[in-house]
Amino acid sequence: MTGNTRWRMSRRDVIVGAGALGAGLGAGPLILPARAQANRDRIIVGMTQEPVQFNPLLYVNSGTENVPEACLFDALWDVNEQGAFVPNLAAEVPSRENGGISPDGLVWKIRLKQGVKWSDGQPFTARDVAFTYETIMNPKVAIRSRSGFDLIKNFKIVDDQNIEIELARPFTPFLWAWQNMHIVPAHLLEGEADINTSGFNSQPVGTGPFILKSRTAGSHMVYERNPNYHRGPAKVRQFIHKFVPDQLVLYGQARTGEVDYMGLQGVPNDRWEEAKKLPNLNFVALPLPWVQFVYYNCGKPQFSDPKVRKALTIALEMQKSLDDIYFGTYKRTLSYLHTSHWAYNHALKEDTADPERAARMLDEAGWKIGPDGIREKDGVKLQFTMSTTAGNQARQGCQALFQQNWKRIGVDMQIKNMPASVVWGEYTTKSQFDTLLVAWEPTVGMDPDYTARAHSRQIPIKDGQGSNYVQYQNEEVDRLLEQGIVQTDREERKATYARIQEILHEEVPFAAQGGVAQASLHKKGLTGIRPNQYVTDETWNVQEWGWV
Repeated sequence: MTGNTRWRMSRRDVIVGAGALGAGLGAGPLILPARAQANRDRIIVGMTQEPVQFNPLLYVNSGTENVPEACLFDALWDVNEQGAFVPNLAAEVPSRENGGISPDGLVWKIRLKQGVKWSDGQPFTARDVAFTYETIMNPKVAIRSRSGFDLIKNFKIVDDQNIEIELARPFTPFLWAWQNMHIVPAHLLEGEADINTSGFNSQPVGTGPFILKSRTAGSHMVYERNPNYHRGPAKVRQFIHKFVPDQLVLYGQARTGEVDYMGLQGVPNDRWEEAKKLPNLNFVALPLPWVQFVYYNCGKPQFSDPKVRKALTIALEMQKSLDDIYFGTYKRTLSYLHTSHWAYNHALKEDTADPERAARMLDEAGWKIGPDGIREKDGVKLQFTMSTTAGNQARQGCQALFQQNWKRIGVDMQIKNMPASVVWGEYTTKSQFDTLLVAWEPTVGMDPDYTARAHSRQIPIKDGQGSNYVQYQNEEVDRLLEQGIVQTDREERKATYARIQEILHEEVPFAAQGGVAQASLHKKGLTGIRPNQYVTDETWNVQEWGWV
């Protein structure tokens, strides 16, 4: 019996008490017996992570902070479960066919939907879209991504319902950029001295289907229906976003009916077969855009040398982690893209697990084993922490395996997990971590552009923008990223991104583990749920969710 098998059995033992544990979590009105959950005018969604800020322009912990984003705000257009762009705040999605995009791809004309109002009653106009763009380009605002917006040469308000945008050069994923960026109200934010710390970020006003009524930190958020929503009132009066940090406990609450929908990381991977057979619950599994990584902070002395990062990576039993811990539900990838993505570089070679080669590489790089069995160089020991969301059983299993892998070659890793609101806050965004076990999605929808996470001018603690939290810098990668976003021929783009993936695979600022697949559970009778592999937001169409 292997160590992983013993760990798996202990997880099965834990679930016996999950339902009872769940009854003691949450706050006030959420503590209800399963039979009392017959309220058909509300929906309770349970997730393991808690959102910490609600301004959609700022850093978003994808998955959990997408929920307030979908409830409270709208983008110009959405992408549906077929991967097609559909209008939202725009009256139609611009294209060359309808005259919204010029033949050279440089001029975009966007007509806005009439009659839309902010939840405080003020009218939504082109000024709000212009202000959103101005905020994105404000160097003092910690925007999550400026990809594409930084190529806008001229932004013109034609009238309240019409905008004309001129690009300096074509930006192929421009539709994705706007789909991923929700619009904020100019009338509330124009006078703010510092949007980064504005009270709006915790008490937002949007055009979305719900209005935020209350938040109980560590427990839940309550949203009430926006009666004036421009796409029609939501199907239910109340939407509750509940936070249950322990995945097994949340699974127990889904089984007993304390939550109506279990999402974000979803059903524990070793419970998929069991969950498929649960009465009164629907089980839905699908791949999602995330890839799970080991993140190395290149700004720390242990990880400044690419050869060290490569050695650390090839010592890891990546495939074993997917087989034994994720039960084959995650598929091995060597890139920031899923292997099914059109731009994935299939020429990348698997080089894990090879502890002997890893040890040789560390020797060659000058990291010698000291008297305590830990490698060191120039007075710095090769020891560090790895952090992820506390309570994520599968990731904790991966950490334990990786800890053993590294100990075998004289590397000391200590596990340092924290609540989601802490680990994905400034600890990540200000690059305070040593290593992370984290899942991220491409930053511009399903486009292969990875500028925000890999360009040297997208390091937030240095540049005040982007999400290059690993502080990676490579001039060739910078040039290729800048090249890829203006190319329009798919084969040319494929070659560009293949080379980017090749460099990242060799220098390893982040080591890809597997493409994420998730299984959600929801009560039978809950309707309107449309699983969408093109977005990270499970609640992307929350206004359609209701009960039969």
